[in-house]
Amino acid sequence: MKANAIHQKHTPQIWKAGGMMWLISITFFFALLDLYFAKLSILPTISIGTATLIITGVLLTWSINTLHLVKKLPDEKSEEGMQRGRHIRKWFFIILIFEIAGLNIATLTLVKLHCFQYIVPVSILIVALHFLPLGRIFVMLVYYVLGTIMSLIDILTMFFVSGSLQIGHLNAIIAIPSLSFIFLNWIIIVYVLRDGMKNLTKT
Repeated sequence: MKANAIHQKHTPQIWKAGGMMWLISITFFFALLDLYFAKLSILPTISIGTATLIITGVLLTWSINTLHLVKKLPDEKSEEGMQRGRHIRKWFFIILIFEIAGLNIATLTLVKLHCFQYIVPVSILIVALHFLPLGRIFVMLVYYVLGTIMSLIDILTMFFVSGSLQIGHLNAIIAIPSLSFIFLNWIIIVYVLRDGMKNLTKT
């Protein structure tokens, strides 16, 4: 089935809109972490924090509005539609469970090994990798692109950037993946929400 045909269906759109809200929340969390550990002076902290809040608020509002529009789509009553819904729901939760388990195991392991500087990049790597199977579920090339680019940035940073290198007050091993993650996510969120709205207007 073609991507556009899938994207115009009720169930995939529901999960995509919900997924964007989850991604916005994760991105906001990493942005706050970066801002906290950057230890900037008061004015830059307030300015960046305010900008982050505004961007997050705009994207969340957009996601919620998209979700409201999606709910107006007719439910898929056909056997094929219900089967598709079960398939998406099943694999979405399987991927989410593996992601959460991976994040917890990786964090606890790195804390035990006293490799604290790797907690953020490894966590971002796990989140980045989860976009690859999501790309298959939702038939979205953009998820493959995000997962691949973010994974490469993360792996190359951990292998080739010195652990002593600082960007401001942030360790470069933390700063490079997390800042890349934040800005790439914002770009992808805007792209996915615009694509969703475009497909919704076709129905």
